[in-house]
Amino acid sequence: MLAIDCGNSRLKWARYEGSRKLDGGAAALRDGDAFGALGQALVDGIGRVFVANVAGDAVGEKIGATVSARLGVAPEFVRVDKSAHGIECAYREPATLGVDRWLAMIAARAVVPGPFAVVGAGTAVTFDAVDATGRHLGGLILPGDGLMIEALAANTGQIGLVPRAGGPAAGLDLLGRSTAEAVGHGTRLACAAAVDRAVAIVADALGAAPGVLVTGGDAAALAAWLASSGEVRADLVLEGLAIIAAAKD
Repeated sequence: MLAIDCGNSRLKWARYEGSRKLDGGAAALRDGDAFGALGQALVDGIGRVFVANVAGDAVGEKIGATVSARLGVAPEFVRVDKSAHGIECAYREPATLGVDRWLAMIAARAVVPGPFAVVGAGTAVTFDAVDATGRHLGGLILPGDGLMIEALAANTGQIGLVPRAGGPAAGLDLLGRSTAEAVGHGTRLACAAAVDRAVAIVADALGAAPGVLVTGGDAAALAAWLASSGEVRADLVLEGLAIIAAAKD
């Protein structure tokens, strides 16, 4: 089985035999050859393809055409259910929840026995909390630090585009001594502080600290800035697709 996770900026895939990951790859959608790279991953022996797509219908059609042309099978695009695999969706209209967030929660449920929070770190930063029974409590969406930097560059006259922050800054080193540092640290801190505040609120409401799993392309970078203890599992969406596929065998 091949699992494909198509986000807003990257295409990721992994080949699975049951629950065991064999190999995988990724390509930036903006590179122009992402679908060519995906096509090379569609090797003989893959019988089924499961897809999580949040990049829109046009990208979904390209994925479908690439898979069909190479393997002669139609990929299965996963949708959000009201309740499945131990998770009960909090959204009034489940179909409006990002399927990537849904799959990440399904994968997290498989590895965290108690309450948990899933943080998706990519173009946007997402936060979803789930209690010990599997009830999704709801979530948050905010721009990632890269988007914040782009917004500042587009809407101010003096800042311009600056590099994103590197490793976490300790003590007063948090405070930038140049515009680039001030923007880089400030935008990364905004994401990390929002996550930490949300984790604290959930812990207070549930009377127990949730396990925190951080996933996505920027998972390691964001997790390093968290005061909460977060475990990096960069491929939770792919893991969720593998769980869906195994249940259909």
